[in-house]
Amino acid sequence: MRRILTCRAWGGISAWQQEVLQVQAMAKQTAERNGKLESVGDIFIQSLKTMKIGKEFKQHLVVYQWQTLVGKDIAAHARAVKLEFKKLFIRTTHPAWAEQLKYMEYDIKQKINSHFGEELVQELIFTGQPGWYISQENTLYKEDESRHLGKQLKKIQLSDEELAAIRESCSSIEDEEMRSAAMRLGCNVRRMLRYRQKSYWHPCASEGCGSICPPAEEYCYSCKRRMKEKKAEKIQQLLLDMPWAKYGEVLQEVSCSQQEFQSQRLILLQRLASRVDYGDVESIEAKTLVMLYRSLPPEQLSDEVVKKTMSRLRRDVRYVPKQKAGGREAPSKGAGK
Repeated sequence: MRRILTCRAWGGISAWQQEVLQVQAMAKQTAERNGKLESVGDIFIQSLKTMKIGKEFKQHLVVYQWQTLVGKDIAAHARAVKLEFKKLFIRTTHPAWAEQLKYMEYDIKQKINSHFGEELVQELIFTGQPGWYISQENTLYKEDESRHLGKQLKKIQLSDEELAAIRESCSSIEDEEMRSAAMRLGCNVRRMLRYRQKSYWHPCASEGCGSICPPAEEYCYSCKRRMKEKKAEKIQQLLLDMPWAKYGEVLQEVSCSQQEFQSQRLILLQRLASRVDYGDVESIEAKTLVMLYRSLPPEQLSDEVVKKTMSRLRRDVRYVPKQKAGGREAPSKGAGK
């Protein structure tokens, strides 16, 4: 509870973080009163799920609980900035720390996902994006949103219908104090939605989406991501159907930049190379890989071209050691040196 009061006294903390701390404190009190073998974290996450906004707030909690998740030593030199589309953006005090954390990526992801009971983070992205500031209280805010967002939200009055809907979403929380804190949290979420609408945010152009997006954007972040993924899939499918196709030919079928084309071509090259065994010059995968790498149509594909190209790509393909007559693996070249 002392931590809540400390955070409230500091003017920069956002409203949703205040409410998250309160719900967390209520969860601790409930666990102590019930005397059950349930952790505070379990009760806290269950409460958020009950409110039907658990997924969104888990993403916020990854950022807010960063120090708890990774420890004080790492948190002193690296801060979680935001979590979008299962990519956790991290800013470090020095590039050397970014390099160090890359070696720890698997452990960090596993710890976060295990803590929240689902796969929230698939990739760590290290960024030096300007305009983001991280306070000593581990609070993140955007410069153009200022530190007065909480005051603006308090001015927004919710309708009786909105309050009734929030009350209904929290009705299954048995503990009275926790239910009250959860309702305040839900009210702030609704006020934020109203604030964005007042700031000329508008409905996403995707049919049936229901999200809102900033004034300068036509689609919300989720829809833009899905559209980008669909475009990538279409480019890759075209290259699988016509491995020799160049940018101009693909552009006739898919509206994409040259950078998008080259990026998907490289991804497909890596994927095909991982499926081709060392020394393979006969399989469909090997010949498709050669056509894609050299941008050659089938009529220009000769045995000599395939062998030379596969020799050049020998360090990129999958290596499968040959078996000796006795069934033991033959050692790879250079083994034992």
